[in-house]
Amino acid sequence: MTQSIEVNITGIQAFREESLALGCYKQSVTMRQQGRQNIEYNLFVFNDLCFRFARQFCDDYLIDSWDWYTLSNGGFFICPKTEKTYRISVQSNYYQGEMSAQALGITVSLFALCALAELAHDKNQEDEYFTECYHWLRDYSFDVRESFAIAGAID
Repeated sequence: MTQSIEVNITGIQAFREESLALGCYKQSVTMRQQGRQNIEYNLFVFNDLCFRFARQFCDDYLIDSWDWYTLSNGGFFICPKTEKTYRISVQSNYYQGEMSAQALGITVSLFALCALAELAHDKNQEDEYFTECYHWLRDYSFDVRESFAIAGAID
């Protein structure tokens, strides 16, 4: 069952899927319809990168269940399925702070999408899909409650 969780100032809606696996499946169907290549591999790498960034940025991160969110503008992100607050430290830009699970998910998803966009660029692939997804998620992040924390972490 997909349900809307919020509508922000930009009018972008986030829809939580029943599970991470179902969200990945629905995203792969969308990507396949758009003629994208290496779909399952790219989504596996996206999830793996998100988990790795969460471990890298959060000393107090333990393995959690994650939810998949699809945005009405075409973007997506994953986040831990918990109400926990995480202490975040991003060494590359000296950011330190606390974030909700949703803000952490948006942050690590942005890092993962950026890494996938750079990988596609390095391989001279003309597909801008992950760059577009990054911008769609970033647009959504501007209006969430913890937008300043997310912006500080990805700066």
